[in-house]
Amino acid sequence: MASEQELQRLAARQHGLATRSQLTKLGFSRHQIEARVMSHRWRRAAPSVYDVAPGSIDERRTLHAAVLSSGGLSSHRSAAALHELIDRPPLKPELVVAGATFPRTLDASVHRSRTIGPKDRTRIDGIDTTSVLRTLLDLGTVVDQMTLSLAVNRAIVTRKTTVLRLLAVVDVGPRMGQRGIGPLRGVLDHFRIDREACESKLESLLDEAVAAQRLPTHRQHRASVAGRRYRMDFAWPDHMVFVEVDGLAEHTERRAFDRDRRRQNDLVAAGWLPLRYTWTDLTQRPDEVVAEIVAVLTTRAR
Repeated sequence: MASEQELQRLAARQHGLATRSQLTKLGFSRHQIEARVMSHRWRRAAPSVYDVAPGSIDERRTLHAAVLSSGGLSSHRSAAALHELIDRPPLKPELVVAGATFPRTLDASVHRSRTIGPKDRTRIDGIDTTSVLRTLLDLGTVVDQMTLSLAVNRAIVTRKTTVLRLLAVVDVGPRMGQRGIGPLRGVLDHFRIDREACESKLESLLDEAVAAQRLPTHRQHRASVAGRRYRMDFAWPDHMVFVEVDGLAEHTERRAFDRDRRRQNDLVAAGWLPLRYTWTDLTQRPDEVVAEIVAVLTTRAR
């Protein structure tokens, strides 16, 4: 006998959807399935997938139906949207499948992959999707470099990955999808350039501040605190103020991030005042950055 309670639990996990195979396992016969479709209690959401809890049709429900129908994973722009690496999903669901078998009538963009390993898979909101690393590699094959760069930056800022992990993906790229290696490597190269440009820009701004206010500054200043030796990008030891630049995004792995926070806490405990600026600060409000530094130095001098 078909279990309505089990069906409700299944539908709750799958955006109101169920596959024909799942329905059969729950005890629904082919006749019962067709009867409910004909009576409009259910509707066909995709080949062999049914909407068993009819409601408003949204992008995630449509994507989930396509994933269930294909037996593959949400990928490329669809996966990037699920991971919140881009703002908008594609008009059609984008999927990746292992092998060449999938429903030909499926309304989706389907990419074939020879290998989809365990590390390439994850699940978001109940939807099987590619991992962050695999998604970024695939994304480079369907978007321009700017879009990919923004997605990579967002992944790093939100600590979904690190540059070191991305570099490892590039190194083993042929196993994961060779076409995406070049775009991803290009973005990572630009990140290094942006970091250097950011520090150079900050140096120029601080030079202007020093020249205008006649305040001595120390670059790459070193100080011993709590038995440890720390280096600061820019410092005014007499005022116990230091400035750090975080670049386009703080491209560090978790351990480096933790070390940086410990370092800053040690310096603060010793009386140092930190000021941190990002690439956005330096490119969009450079005059304010200079004014803030000067104001803090003036206050600390009193």
